[in-house]
Amino acid sequence: MQAQEKPVQGLTHFQAEGSVIRRCKIVGTLGPASSDEATLRQLIRNGLDIARLNFSHGSHDQHRANVDLVRRLAREENRHVALLQDLQGPKIRTGKMLDGSITIASGEKYILAYGTEQTDAKVIPIDYRELVRDVAVGQRVMMDDGLLILGITAIEGDKVHVTVEEGGVLKSRKGVNFPDAKLSLPALTEKDSRDLLFGISIGVDFVALSFVQDPADILQVKKMVKALGSDVPVVAKIEKLPAIEEIDAIARVSDGLMVARGDLGVEGNVARVPGYQKLIVDTATRHAKPVIIATQMLDSMINNPRPTLAEVADVANGVLDGADCLMLSGEVAAGKYPVECVGQMSSIIEEVESWTLKRPVRYEGDVEPPTSRDGEASWEDHEAIALAAVEAADSLFAKAIVCLTLTGSIARCMARWRPKTPIIAISPRKDVIQRLTMVWGVFGMQNPLFYNTDVLLQDLPRILKEMGIVTSGDSIVITAGIPINQVRPTNMVKIEVIP
Repeated sequence: MQAQEKPVQGLTHFQAEGSVIRRCKIVGTLGPASSDEATLRQLIRNGLDIARLNFSHGSHDQHRANVDLVRRLAREENRHVALLQDLQGPKIRTGKMLDGSITIASGEKYILAYGTEQTDAKVIPIDYRELVRDVAVGQRVMMDDGLLILGITAIEGDKVHVTVEEGGVLKSRKGVNFPDAKLSLPALTEKDSRDLLFGISIGVDFVALSFVQDPADILQVKKMVKALGSDVPVVAKIEKLPAIEEIDAIARVSDGLMVARGDLGVEGNVARVPGYQKLIVDTATRHAKPVIIATQMLDSMINNPRPTLAEVADVANGVLDGADCLMLSGEVAAGKYPVECVGQMSSIIEEVESWTLKRPVRYEGDVEPPTSRDGEASWEDHEAIALAAVEAADSLFAKAIVCLTLTGSIARCMARWRPKTPIIAISPRKDVIQRLTMVWGVFGMQNPLFYNTDVLLQDLPRILKEMGIVTSGDSIVITAGIPINQVRPTNMVKIEVIP
């Protein structure tokens, strides 16, 4: 059996003195500031794990060029860099305002009505046909990222009467939020459907669905993905209050969660966002689903070469909360210092992990087993095997946990407990390796001879040794479904000392 030609992402300096293995992954949004070859190459070298394609901006041709460039540079840099397609979703906006903007003052009364262009100074056009059906008297309307707040006082025919509570300048095409209403918007707009078809055709590794309100939104997208002949994972962006109320059900049907703090802060009281963040992360942990924390993590670095102390604390808190990934948006897409942003975030994560990994691990009490039918708390078989493997690895100070996995599910299950020992997932499927890039502490390695059980298990220590991941005397913990050629669920834990 031949060892893979390229080193495993993140594990190539296992034996190098002073080297650090970062567990929490970094997502960076591609844009004008980060789409040239030199910058993107440096982003990858500085630790970019997932490239986000924001389909609220850019043409298909631009996204295709970025995808091709990411894939080529990842091969050249011997890194696994995954591609996350972020669909725009049904964003509601104001229409074109008279003279480009109007000033609305507190106490003034206006009418909201469906339209794309303002013709009456007292009527604000909203590009949402179902407006009068979905809102109610007493609810709030927030515009321009929550800078302007209006209260609904009456609904008459096709008009919604509002009074300005917090005024200011309202410009054309600004976002509109209805934090107190559950809107009858479709999960996918026509644009989203076209973009999804395009994303699947070019082989994105994940799809993020914006403005999720309930599990049906995720299931609708998954149905379309399946109809297109794909099984690409769907990440639910949690940015509306109805989604918070349905968070457990959404987590159950999705393949990952994103804490989209920007719209959460607009939809709800901004002081509640840290609590929402912890709730979403805890829910993802309970369901063994990866979770991304997003929005304004290093926002000042759009214009400055160094982050503020508050931003450093925010990134650190994301690691402490248990995020699988932290995301950079405008900082990398349009900022002046995209490379420095990724470097700073990687440095902060590594510093926090250097001392958090010395603390008690999560499986010592943070994650409780579900309750079985007879009332006794117990794990499923694969969960018990994963737990046994991480406990054994940490007790033995093993160099790595090596999962022989077809789907990657056992690696995700292990990562739930945040072991001190890094997890290497070996799979014959390239798509599985790419998808595990989103999971905390998991590093993928593709092996086309996966199904030859005896050869793989016998040669695994030698292969890892030749790659510089382990040396003689190191312990590793191996999990597999035996016999592998029958595609069995993981049913074996093996401890091996490298000769």
